[in-house]
Amino acid sequence: MTRSPPASEPSTTRPTPSFSRRPGPAGRPTRTSRSSRVSWRARLTPRSAWRSGSSRPSSSTRRCRSSATAISSGFGRSATRPRASTRRPSASASTTCGSRNNVMGRAIAVVSLALLALTALDAEAQKKGGALRVGILGEPPSLDVHWTTATITETLGNHIYEGLYTLDATNRPIPMLAESHTVSKDNLVYTFKLRQGVKFHNGKEMTSDDVVASLARWGKQSVYGKALFAQVADWKTLDKYTVEMKLKEKSAIVLISLAVPNNFGAIYPKEIAEKFAPEVKATEFVGTGPFKLAEWKPDQYIRMVRFDEYRPRNEKPNGFGGGKTAYVDEIRWQPVPEVATRVAQVETSELDFADDLNLDAYDRLKKNPNLKAIVAIGNGWLIAVLNKKEGLMTSQKLRQAWQAAIDIEPIMKNVAGGHREFYRMDSSLIMAEIAAWHTKLSGLPWNERNRDKAKRLLQEAGYKKEPVRFMTTQEYKWMYDFALLTKQQLEDVGFVIDLQVVDWATLVKRRNNSKEYDAFTTGIGAIYDPAHVNFLTASWPGWTTDEDILKLQADMAREVDPKKRMAMWEQQTRQVYEKVPIIRYGDLAGLRAIRNTTKGFDEKMGRVRFTNVWVEK
Repeated sequence: MTRSPPASEPSTTRPTPSFSRRPGPAGRPTRTSRSSRVSWRARLTPRSAWRSGSSRPSSSTRRCRSSATAISSGFGRSATRPRASTRRPSASASTTCGSRNNVMGRAIAVVSLALLALTALDAEAQKKGGALRVGILGEPPSLDVHWTTATITETLGNHIYEGLYTLDATNRPIPMLAESHTVSKDNLVYTFKLRQGVKFHNGKEMTSDDVVASLARWGKQSVYGKALFAQVADWKTLDKYTVEMKLKEKSAIVLISLAVPNNFGAIYPKEIAEKFAPEVKATEFVGTGPFKLAEWKPDQYIRMVRFDEYRPRNEKPNGFGGGKTAYVDEIRWQPVPEVATRVAQVETSELDFADDLNLDAYDRLKKNPNLKAIVAIGNGWLIAVLNKKEGLMTSQKLRQAWQAAIDIEPIMKNVAGGHREFYRMDSSLIMAEIAAWHTKLSGLPWNERNRDKAKRLLQEAGYKKEPVRFMTTQEYKWMYDFALLTKQQLEDVGFVIDLQVVDWATLVKRRNNSKEYDAFTTGIGAIYDPAHVNFLTASWPGWTTDEDILKLQADMAREVDPKKRMAMWEQQTRQVYEKVPIIRYGDLAGLRAIRNTTKGFDEKMGRVRFTNVWVEK
């Protein structure tokens, strides 16, 4: 859909739920009563046949009655114990009784299954409908997920778009738009079979032409796409539903690059992928996802509606993949820049869900019986990125002095508002939630709290009290808090810190200019593979150009043996703590709030997704 000025704002009133799809008198919905259900179940029993009129049952039917009643008793009428009899039924009577009971049992089993199916369908129908109102920090810079790494774009974009692969609940790649893939014996050719019958929001079927055009664009713009396509020799269609990727060399990152949820390889219609150059953000947003963009009213809301032609996978939901269902009629994403307002609106039910809340609201929110405060573990870790391109922080000893001086736990405790459940002390450069790459190395110079060492390193660096320009923002309270406490600790050992507080948009702009700063605050989210560490590249702000670091990054992208890759990653972690391109603080959880009427939200995945979520009526 093209972003354009919208018409009038649609009503947020939720439709009144109906009891069933069966119309009553004058079209009114009616409930199916329990008594009516029992009555048509009862017609299946032999007892109902002779009590309703006609004739008295035969003797063979009477002999069958006790066992038949026992079978039917599960539907409401209790079984009566048959009279004791000394007469032994004849063989023919026993055969007749058995055959009738078998028929009756099968009939009852069929009806039971039908009832269960109807109940399940009714439950599904009851979940559908309504609007979900979500409070977010602000406007996304775009909904073009190829173009930006912005978290808000990722969050919204994953409801509109899908890629060939995604991540399961253990953060491993699984197919999404791909049906399957094969790899040649020399590991240089990947052949992908696509799912057939998948529709874009414009009604067109997805084919290999769309896939090749989309990933060619993504490969020139995305952090992950660039890493992958640096290894690609040829990328082409084989037939309508088959694509082929030929590599220059063996690669360990093909599937994980296609599966990452941020800045990901979303499949666009070919005409859109080719219309917008990689460096130009798209203004038409058409995907294959369960929701489609209906309206974008700047600074008021972004409205997505259910895509009725969506083709879900057949598997059960699994992480970001598997079967996905759009239960709500629409999702309304409402930018609410003031955190206090987001908190108040979710409390008063003006919002169903609010994200990016200040941690000092936690005690208040968890006492509210109408909502749940969610501690979003695995949200990310705090980082000071140091400018290695020019300025004071080109000195490795000065960077090491910063690392030696800081006492991380009191900083994290303060940022978390004193709540221990919101922070975690960890030196690994990949968080514990990504278990395959989480490290537990001893002897690292992390959280040393060594003031004497810091002072000695300042002297060795020849530091002469020049101001260190440290950029932060108050738009993210946690950033400002950790910058302020860092400033105090660094000044205690002899640094002079010029704390420059700017709005987030200015920080993002200025961090791309090496003349503007010496360090800046930010957060690092989930890193799913050690060859995808953006702060260890020469192109990302901070500009890590150390040859040893870059070589090991390239080697890890080529090495396909998991054990060898892990050994390399541990070596790289030690490199980072020696050369100090960044300062790693602790892990910080996020705070979200969700109304009790919003059901099915997966808290474990860390990222915000509203597929398989419904609003209780």
